[in-house]
Amino acid sequence: MKKKISGIIKFGGVCVICCALFVSGGYFYLRKSFAPAEKNVSSVPYTFPVPENKGIIFEICGDLTFIYLDFENEKLSVIFPPGEEYGSEIYGYPIDFSVKSDYSLIGAIVDYAGGIELSDSGTTLRYTGVQIADLLSRTVDAEEEKRKIFPALFKKIAEEGIDSEVFQYVVENSETDITIPDCYNWHLYIEGLCANGAIIN
Repeated sequence: MKKKISGIIKFGGVCVICCALFVSGGYFYLRKSFAPAEKNVSSVPYTFPVPENKGIIFEICGDLTFIYLDFENEKLSVIFPPGEEYGSEIYGYPIDFSVKSDYSLIGAIVDYAGGIELSDSGTTLRYTGVQIADLLSRTVDAEEEKRKIFPALFKKIAEEGIDSEVFQYVVENSETDITIPDCYNWHLYIEGLCANGAIIN
């Protein structure tokens, strides 16, 4: 009986030793194949490519305004077409998109910019988008009012920026052939364009 117990103990001891040898051997074998994780993090931030220049003709309650977004030279040009007849370009600028809506669209853009300030008889007043839409709807000379509104709007956007959702709003609340992918990164450049915004006619 003692011999049997002694044999079991010896057998168990041999098994434990064999297991220990297998485990340690496997560990050292695998350790040789361990490699430190590569930590090559790019120091260059991800940037979007500069958008292509685009010309947009706006028809607001029958009143036309052409805006040329020159991303390459970082400037924005506004043209008031001399009449309703125009082809595929205005003064040499190509027309890529069209937007048709009412004055509420201009009001929404003004509100996205946080309102604008206009001077009248030496007094500077702050206008909301609703007030601008109302002003344009009641005026007999929309172009004259736009010549005041656009520079004020460009100045505000250049100084404080504008919510990127404004482009989505235009697409969803007007008759237009602009799509969300067309303007998805315009908001990254619009401040710079507005800093050099000008009415050229």
